[in-house]
Amino acid sequence: MYAIFEDGSHQFRVSEGDTIVVDRRDGERGAEVVFSKVLLIAGNGEPVIGLPVIEGAKVVAKIVDQFKDKKIIIQKFRRRKGLRRRNGHRQPHTRVQITSVVSA
Repeated sequence: MYAIFEDGSHQFRVSEGDTIVVDRRDGERGAEVVFSKVLLIAGNGEPVIGLPVIEGAKVVAKIVDQFKDKKIIIQKFRRRKGLRRRNGHRQPHTRVQITSVVSA
């Protein structure tokens, strides 16, 4: 059985036991995270498709790790103007493990 859910502007296809990386969520290791915008549940018989979401369905996960992505460098340059800017950014992420997919 698998589900497709939306978190932020991303959609994920998951089943129980999967580990995925989502945008930063507050919480410690082992804390529970609930994703309630479930778009589709399938795998056992006929698939259930939400219009736009399935009421009462949710994907439950636990936090495995909090980490930052690899640093990216942003540079701005204007020729002949003496403008040079250099900046770095590390995007924070959360790794979660799916514990259950609950249908309505």
